[in-house]
Amino acid sequence: MRKFKKIIGLVLLINLFFFNSGIIQAVELSQTQKNLNYTKLYLNEDKYENFNRKIFNFNLRLNRIFVRKIHVLWASLFPEFLINSLNCAYSNIEYPKRLISSLLQRDFDAMRHETKRFLINTTLGAAGLIDFAAKVFKLEMYNEDMEQALAKCKIKCGRFLVLPFVSCTNTRDIFGRILDFALNPTTYIASPIAAAIKMGLLINRTAYIQPIINMVESNFADPYIIAKEFFGVEKYIKLSNYDRKNVLEKIKTNDDEIDLVNKDKKENKTVKGAFLDKNSPNIVVNLNNEELRADIFLDDYNPQSPVMDSMRTALFDYHKNKKSFWHPISLWNRNFAKKIKTGYAQISKDKPKYKFFYILQKEKTSPLVVIFPSVGEGSSNSHGKILAELFYEEGYSAIILGSHFQWEFVKSIDDNYHVGLIKNDIKYINLLINNIISDLSKKYDRTFLKRTAIGTSLGAYTALFIANNQYETGGNNFDKFIAISPPYSLLYAIGQIDKITTAWKNYPDNLKDKVAYTVAKVIRAYNDKDEFLVNFEKLPFTNYEAKLISAFVFNQKLSDLIYQTEIKNNPDIDKKEIYKQINSMNYNDYIKKYFITDEIHYDDIAQTTSIKSINDYLINSDNYKIYHSLDDYLINKSDLRELKTSCDDKLVLLSNGAHLGFLYRKEFIDDLKKEIKN
Repeated sequence: MRKFKKIIGLVLLINLFFFNSGIIQAVELSQTQKNLNYTKLYLNEDKYENFNRKIFNFNLRLNRIFVRKIHVLWASLFPEFLINSLNCAYSNIEYPKRLISSLLQRDFDAMRHETKRFLINTTLGAAGLIDFAAKVFKLEMYNEDMEQALAKCKIKCGRFLVLPFVSCTNTRDIFGRILDFALNPTTYIASPIAAAIKMGLLINRTAYIQPIINMVESNFADPYIIAKEFFGVEKYIKLSNYDRKNVLEKIKTNDDEIDLVNKDKKENKTVKGAFLDKNSPNIVVNLNNEELRADIFLDDYNPQSPVMDSMRTALFDYHKNKKSFWHPISLWNRNFAKKIKTGYAQISKDKPKYKFFYILQKEKTSPLVVIFPSVGEGSSNSHGKILAELFYEEGYSAIILGSHFQWEFVKSIDDNYHVGLIKNDIKYINLLINNIISDLSKKYDRTFLKRTAIGTSLGAYTALFIANNQYETGGNNFDKFIAISPPYSLLYAIGQIDKITTAWKNYPDNLKDKVAYTVAKVIRAYNDKDEFLVNFEKLPFTNYEAKLISAFVFNQKLSDLIYQTEIKNNPDIDKKEIYKQINSMNYNDYIKKYFITDEIHYDDIAQTTSIKSINDYLINSDNYKIYHSLDDYLINKSDLRELKTSCDDKLVLLSNGAHLGFLYRKEFIDDLKKEIKN
C-alpha cells in the first residue's frame, strides 16, 4: 500500500511540474452560445490541437492500412461467441486492477462486488470464459481502473493528448494505463507462447473498436472533434460511476425538472393541438373542434411526449433484424447490411465522387427503389438499410443515398454553393440519381422498368419535390413516391428544432452531470435494447433528457455541414474559428447567413420551401403516398389539415409516433408493405 501511495505521489509531482495545465479546469460554458460545447464542458483547452490532429489522422490511416485488416482476419477466424468469451476471460484476469482501484478510492462496496464476480466467474464461469455472475446473479462488472483512483486522489487530468497507437488520452490517463499494466498478472508471464497468447488477447479485445472507428470516420466531417467529445464525456461518466446500473437507478428527477416536464407537456398540448377522444379512438379532436382522423391506430403505444416518442425509432432497431453468428466485421457475417455494396458517382466535375450504397436483384429487369434519409444523415444510415431490406424482400433493387443537407453532399458539388433551398438543390439531386442509375445500368446490364422513391423526414420532403419536378418537367421517370413524415413548412420545422437545441440552458448549475448521466442512460438503454424491442411502455428518460439527446443529434448534423462548407471554401481557415461560428449558429442562423440577401427575403424562402408551393402536384396526381402522425412536432395542425385537404386519402395519418417514432411499428410496416407490393 505504501508503494502505491509513493507512486501516486510521484505522479502528482510530475503532473504539477511538467504538465502545469493539470491545475486548469474545464472552461465554463457561456449562456450566450446556442450550441452545447462538449469539449469545453469536459476537457481542458486543447493547447496542442495541431499536433493532436496530425497524430489522430496518422492513427486513422494506420488503422485503415494495417490494424483493421488484422481485426477482420481475427473476426473471420473465430465466431463472435468465442471472441466474447475470450474477452470475458481477459476481463476476469484484470480483477487486481479493479480491486486496487476500488481500495484506493475507499469504495468497499465495489471491492466486495468485484471479488464476488471474480470468485463466481473463476469457478462457475469456466475460468472466466462465461460471465456467470452477470447472467445468473445480475452482478455486472464495475469497470474500475487506476486512472479513477488517481482522480480520487485529487490528481488533475492534465492536457488532452493524442498519441500514436493510444489515440485520445491525457496526462493522468497515461499514468493510469501504466499502473493498469503493472497490475495485470499477464505482464509478468514471459515466454514466446505467453507472448503470442497475450497478443491474441489484445487483438481480440481491440477488435471491438472497429465498428466504432468506422462509424466515426464515415459519418462525421471532422472525426477528431467527435472523438475528443466522446473521450471527454466517457471519462466523466466513468469517474462519476454513471456506467453502473445501480448508480443510474438512484438518480432521482428533482423538483425543478418535474416542473420543467410539466411545462413541456402544457406546451406540447399547444404544439400537438389535439387529444384522443376516448369514445372514438380513431378520431383526434382539435382544439378548435375540427377533426383529423387517424387512418392507422397504434394500439398500446403509450405516448410520452413528441420528442421522446420520436426517439423510439432512433434508439432501437427494427426487431426483424437478426443477429449474426459472426462478429460485425467478419468476412463471414452475411446479414443484409453486409450484402449491400458501395458505389461512387460523379456530381460536379473535378470534385470527389459521392459515396452511395446499393443492392441489386439477380433479375435484370427488377423494379428499383431510391431511398432518401432524414436531415443530415449519410448514405450509411440505418433507416435506409432497413427500408432497403423491406423492398428487397419484395423483389426490388435498392439505392441508398445520403441527405442533400449533409457534409458529404457538399463535398461533391460545386464550390461556393450552399445547400438548403430545395428548388435549387434539386438539379444536383436529379443529376446524382441519373448518374447512379446510368452507371449501374451499364455496369450490370440492367433495365429498371419501374422506379419508386421513398424518403423519411427531410428525405420525404426531397422525394415530394422530386415528384413535383417530374410533374412539371418530366425527367426521372419514377412511378411512385412514398414520403414518411415530411415537414410541411421547412422554416416551421427548423424553428421547432432550434427550440430543442437550446434545452440545455435550463440546467446551467449541474449541466455537466446532467449531460453525462443522460449519455450514460442512452448507452445503458441501447445495451439493453432487446428488452425494449419485444415490448416497452416507455423510454427511460425525462423529457428534458430527450431534448438533450435530440439536441446533440441535430447540432452535430448542422456542425458537420457548416464545417465542410467553410473548409471547402477556405482550406486554410483556422479550425478553431470555424467552431466559434458553429457554436453560435442554429438552423435559422444557417438560413440567414447563406441565403438572406437584399434580393432574397425570409418570406420568399418561407414560400419556396413550403410543400404548399407544390400543391398543384399534390391535388392533381395519384402516384404518391404520404405518412404522418397526428402528434408530429415538426408540423403544426393547421398545416396538417391543409395537407389532408390537398392529398385526401393519399395522406395516411397514424394516431401516435410523433416524428418517425412509428417507423418500426407492425401496423405501419404492414401498410407500407402493401404499398410496396402495389
